[in-house]
Amino acid sequence: MGKFYLGRVSYNGRNYHGWQKQKDLPTVQETLFNTIRSIYEFGRIDVKATSRTDSGVHAFSQVVKMLIPRRVDAPEMQKLLNDALPSDIYIHQLERINKSFKVTHLSQFKEYLYFFSLKKQSGMPFVGHLESERAISLELMKECARHYIGLHHFEAFQYKSDTSGGFKRKILDSRITAAHEIFPQCFNASSEVYCFHIKGEGFLKQMVRILFGTMVKVGSGELSLQELSEWLKPPLERNSEILPDTTNRPGFIAPASGLFLYHIQYPELRIGEETRRLVDEKNFLNLFPEMELWKNTGESETQDQSCSFPIEVRS
Repeated sequence: MGKFYLGRVSYNGRNYHGWQKQKDLPTVQETLFNTIRSIYEFGRIDVKATSRTDSGVHAFSQVVKMLIPRRVDAPEMQKLLNDALPSDIYIHQLERINKSFKVTHLSQFKEYLYFFSLKKQSGMPFVGHLESERAISLELMKECARHYIGLHHFEAFQYKSDTSGGFKRKILDSRITAAHEIFPQCFNASSEVYCFHIKGEGFLKQMVRILFGTMVKVGSGELSLQELSEWLKPPLERNSEILPDTTNRPGFIAPASGLFLYHIQYPELRIGEETRRLVDEKNFLNLFPEMELWKNTGESETQDQSCSFPIEVRS
């Protein structure tokens, strides 16, 4: 009889078409499944995750429930899998779990990070550099982030309309932080790299990337904070004098390469902030080897892989 394990899995999403299995395309779920199958030729295998990240999105701490064909001590299973997995996927925590544990329904909150720089080139493949004909105000972007906190109507901040779960979502925290304050061993103050850090009870499809795109438009002056406040209301409650045109989204969809699934919290799973920080720093260097060079010299050999997302600023 198979046994269930719960793992916290990190991955560099650069080479994968998202988490969920797709026909003829490499995904993280399929890679984990095939790795388990390479160890156990027979028996039922199942792999499910809390969050189905999109193509190119990374994860520090994806939570994955795995059905393994036979019972094995968790540390032994963790070593077997990590030895067999490609270097851009790593399991840094594994434990036995009851079959009844619902990995997709019981999470208390999720946290995401979006890395960006106001420099023309960041020198890192996961840090987006903003391009605009207008100056972008970091202070306005910070104020925009604070507007997201609370219970709001996020219908305009999703890729495709899905009414099955409603549009209201509660954001517990939203802020911009210098990357070196979160990862002091990986960044220095002179890097001028920032993180959009958002924590919420749930998110709509591509919501975080659109929220970040909206922040850029606020920072460039294309969208006012007053207009943003109207976008966060249900359509019938919006002030048409402040927001006369609602045919488009308030923000663009930022590239996936800057987004990280940072943390998922369950009542049953506890991991200290200090432990999580150290794990995250180790993950950075494991998943992005070029960070070691950048950390020591401030340069990178992969500048051509930096994501860039120019925005059109209306006159």
